[in-house]
Amino acid sequence: MVYKFAVSKKGYGVAIFIDVDEIRSPILLENDLLIADRIYLRINHPIFFLSGDDVNKYIVRAIRDLSNEIYDKINDSTVCFFIHGLDTNPIYFQEEGLYCAMRGWLVQNYNLEVTSISFELDEKNKKFIFDF
Repeated sequence: MVYKFAVSKKGYGVAIFIDVDEIRSPILLENDLLIADRIYLRINHPIFFLSGDDVNKYIVRAIRDLSNEIYDKINDSTVCFFIHGLDTNPIYFQEEGLYCAMRGWLVQNYNLEVTSISFELDEKNKKFIFDF
């Protein structure tokens, strides 16, 4: 399922499409990352705009931050989130948007009721400051 994260303010914007599938009771592969007990991440490498550091700093963090809510939805199952790809444009890309995109996908996929992420525009530096 593809999720679109987008914010815009005063002519500046961030837009990221993330394509993720949830695999329940997966056959685990050697490169799957253990995120938390029974929660794994699989990435279709290489993905433009997604470095190893960004995976750990934003994608893994988004999953861990919602891990309790995920456990409530998957019961005793094991789950693997398979990222097939990202689509964005360098003009509309900001690394922190990866967190928001992954979190948004999880919220939509599991129909979670969580507080939204607040943000503000730093016009001087021409980037958004996200509060997560």
